[in-house]
Amino acid sequence: MKKMEIREDAVSPVIGVMLMIVVTVIIAAIVSGFAGGMSDNQNTAPTAAIQCSIVKEDADNVVMTLKHVSGDSLKTADLRFYVSYVNSTGTPVQERTQGVSVEGFTDTEGNTVNATVPYLTDVKVGDVGDDDTNYGNFIWNPGQIITTGNGEGFEAITGLDPEDVEIGDIISIRLVDTSSQKAIFDKDVRVQ
Repeated sequence: MKKMEIREDAVSPVIGVMLMIVVTVIIAAIVSGFAGGMSDNQNTAPTAAIQCSIVKEDADNVVMTLKHVSGDSLKTADLRFYVSYVNSTGTPVQERTQGVSVEGFTDTEGNTVNATVPYLTDVKVGDVGDDDTNYGNFIWNPGQIITTGNGEGFEAITGLDPEDVEIGDIISIRLVDTSSQKAIFDKDVRVQ
């Protein structure tokens, strides 16, 4: 009877190839995790469709109104306004606000109240001046409107004196989510 020889010289290359495949799969999984947004370092901004209008109602009254048309609900405590324009001397100006308290609004009962603008105009939530309608205190849902309410509110948000604003002026409005530092809304708005 013949004696069988067992050769073990082919085992080493097979193990080497299998180790390379395992390392490749692990690297691919890590890259896929980062590319797919699984890393903790990526903050995603909410998305929303917002319409903005600025209307000059008379010589000393300009009102900015923003309507949340669709998308994610927005926590106003996490939203900051950036307003850019060129002033009457030709100098570029940028204002940054996150809600400003303004006096001189009238609630539905005829009382003079303060409100943090832009305030929520949803009567189901509350009246102007109520804590639940003050900017920074509410969740802005699709279909809801926020407004500066009057010339003082407009000036508090934009830094522009309503008397210096003319129909046709362009004001750049940007709304930034402070947790992700990403813009949710960024448009040049023409005063009507």
